[in-house]
Amino acid sequence: MQLRCKHTLTGIASRRRVRVITPKCYASQKSYASTSHLFSLTGRTLLAGFASCIVLAANAVAADAPKVIEGPARVVDGDTLVINGDRIRLYGVDAPESAQQCLDARGTSYPCGLVSKDALAMKVGSSPVRCEVKNTDQYGRSVSVCSLKALAGAEDLNAWLVNNGFAVAYRQYSKEYVPLEDAAHTASKGIWQGQFQVPSEWRKANKRTEGGPVASAVAYAPPAAAVAAGGDPIPQCPNGPAIKGNINASGEKIYHVPSGRFYDSVRIDLKDGERFFCTETEAKTAGWRPSAQ
Repeated sequence: MQLRCKHTLTGIASRRRVRVITPKCYASQKSYASTSHLFSLTGRTLLAGFASCIVLAANAVAADAPKVIEGPARVVDGDTLVINGDRIRLYGVDAPESAQQCLDARGTSYPCGLVSKDALAMKVGSSPVRCEVKNTDQYGRSVSVCSLKALAGAEDLNAWLVNNGFAVAYRQYSKEYVPLEDAAHTASKGIWQGQFQVPSEWRKANKRTEGGPVASAVAYAPPAAAVAAGGDPIPQCPNGPAIKGNINASGEKIYHVPSGRFYDSVRIDLKDGERFFCTETEAKTAGWRPSAQ
């Protein structure tokens, strides 16, 4: 508020005839309004500034927090999941490929890639999975550490796979799971019970896309009889010899069960994309159709 004064002649004093001037003062309402408006604008500006700082701080915290994907999971193979349409590659571990064969303690060939996949699928079941994303790989997959959410608490699935011999530590990208791999090797768990080729080297040998050396491979030598007959050795599944997933000259994917007419004459070459399956459901899901005979 601004004080304004107007001097007015009100009389003349006696004797010396001195003029008496009396000031009349009043407050300027316009100035008061302007001042109030200024204070109001200043307050609003300060509040807006504080609000902006809070928003920026919240955004900074959100940016530092890892991306999380969670929900029911579908197992694609021993180290790959799909959750709500997001394809997830488990961080720091490498499981045998679905078409990969290994030798057990007796020297018998078995589909170690399918075993790893089935083990992970059974472990996950219908329980929700929570994955913390570390980065995205060149194939667009979310590279993540995933945990199984259970009543007993969260369990690291990446660690579980390596600790039980269903995968190896992917040393090229992380050394975190190397101690667990060493423990599984010492205890002869999973693939460590016999002979196998490190998954990354198997992919290189079979011209698969996900490559890169991890460690020196454990030697794998197919049985002499299988080499003489041609094709890859037939693995043994829990219900008997594996189903053969053949690709014919026309590019059709046809599977043959052990009781089928052409089972014995069909040779499977894994390097050409052909497959072995333990169940017909698995073969159909992968895109193969049954043989007519």
